Amino acid sequence: MYTLDDIYLLNIIRDCLKLGYDTHQIKEYLDHRSVENTIRFLNEEEKLVYRQMKELEIKLKSIRTRIQALRDTKQLSFDTFQVAIYPTRYCRYLKENINQQNEIDFLLTKLQESMEENVSILGNMNSGSVIEYKEDKYVYTSVFIVTEEKEYDFVLEKGLYCTFVYKGKRDTNQILKEMKIWIEQQGYKVDGPFLEFLLIDIHETKKEDEHITSIHVKLK
Repeated sequence: MYTLDDIYLLNIIRDCLKLGYDTHQIKEYLDHRSVENTIRFLNEEEKLVYRQMKELEIKLKSIRTRIQALRDTKQLSFDTFQVAIYPTRYCRYLKENINQQNEIDFLLTKLQESMEENVSILGNMNSGSVIEYKEDKYVYTSVFIVTEEKEYDFVLEKGLYCTFVYKGKRDTNQILKEMKIWIEQQGYKVDGPFLEFLLIDIHETKKEDEHITSIHVKLK
């Protein structure tokens, strides 16, 4: 049976562990417990609570943003080429050999785990893959996530982009070929690789007809 003193000690140890104390620090505090040391301990615990509150506020804001982004997909124009101005976007990327389409989700998760910022794939519309033209065909060469971190791997420059949004599963190669023809017909030229943004995919729904993909390419 635990005595009341045992329960007090267990509660103190639990609180120390929450603050990240190691066993030496916990023993030090228990052996030299005093009102002054307890005040110092509570001050540290207060700082921890404020940090957690800040993290939760950031998380809540992110969740609300993603909910709104998912709702906004209902207002998208599908199956039409459009030209729009996009701001500068900073990205982290993972360059891998991508043999199959279903590897992209796995690699995006792998990239997410390597980043310092807390990025959730669920409802995140700022992630996707880079598609380049190599050896007479379009191939996926890397995956990326738009980031707010100070460190980044490459920049999507501000400027005019051609976009095409579609639902469900489609022949990406055919879309890219038609997109390139349309761009040239409008008097533009492709200025960089194609970017495939996964607006809604397997993370948000198992219904393939609900998947939404947006293709972007910079123009000149």
